[in-house]
Amino acid sequence: GIFRPIFREVRLSDIRIVSHKSTALAAQNFMLSMNEIGYDTCPMEGSDTSRIKKILNLPSSAEINMVIGCGIRDEKGIYSERYRIPFKEVYKEIK
Repeated sequence: GIFRPIFREVRLSDIRIVSHKSTALAAQNFMLSMNEIGYDTCPMEGSDTSRIKKILNLPSSAEINMVIGCGIRDEKGIYSERYRIPFKEVYKEIK
């Protein structure tokens, strides 16, 4: 409200959504920081979270937001030389 706070009941699903969004933002910051010190990163979805929890000895109730691969790229690439579309071709400034 404008003149006094309105208290709303917060559901567990609301907290879960906010937690995942906050974690994703922190992951983005981590990835940018890794790039700054010369590492490449790759966020991945669709991972086998049950196996990851087992490997990391996490409780089954734990949630995994994403898995991030980190490393130094090989300029030759795995299959062929790497190609990146020029920034100006994929970016458009709207004024």
